[in-house]
Amino acid sequence: MTQINLLPQQKRVRATNAHGDISLFIFGLIILGALIFGVDYYFSAQKYDLESLVQKKEQTKKLLEVKVAKVKAIQEELEKIKGRIEVIKMVRLRQGLPVRYIDEVASNVPQDKMWLETFTLNANGNIALTGVALDNQVFARYVEDLRASNYIAIVDTQRTSRQTVDGLDLVSFQCVVIAREYFENLDINGTATNG
Repeated sequence: MTQINLLPQQKRVRATNAHGDISLFIFGLIILGALIFGVDYYFSAQKYDLESLVQKKEQTKKLLEVKVAKVKAIQEELEKIKGRIEVIKMVRLRQGLPVRYIDEVASNVPQDKMWLETFTLNANGNIALTGVALDNQVFARYVEDLRASNYIAIVDTQRTSRQTVDGLDLVSFQCVVIAREYFENLDINGTATNG
């Protein structure tokens, strides 16, 4: 049997084009799917790289926090040591002060014009003195010399009176000398030196 195509030629071409359109549509879907898969793969790789970078940074941060804590502990220990060094320096400086106080009191005593009978130094650096002088002027000059010293803060005369010793008319006195901390020059190790 023979077939005769009575349909116009345009319709026949259309049927052939519909089959090609479906193929093209399916091919487009495949390309679109591949493109979506490629983009997803790319962004997944980027996400993985960023997450691993964040994890490395957090590990580094933890290590640095441990080191920072150690550095802070060392700095605190250094501050404590500096404080102790300052205390030691002040103790060294103050060790020599009683000797300086005694030296000031003793070196200012006029020879053959004044004699100390008692000399008491307490822990605060206060010195109680009793003695005799030839006259009031000798004692007054002694008090002025002590007041001029950098190591003496106050000379408080508590009592003066006339006293006869071996036929000599002398002045008996009692006074308190209040010392003060004074450091002329400080060298590196905290001891005072006279300049």
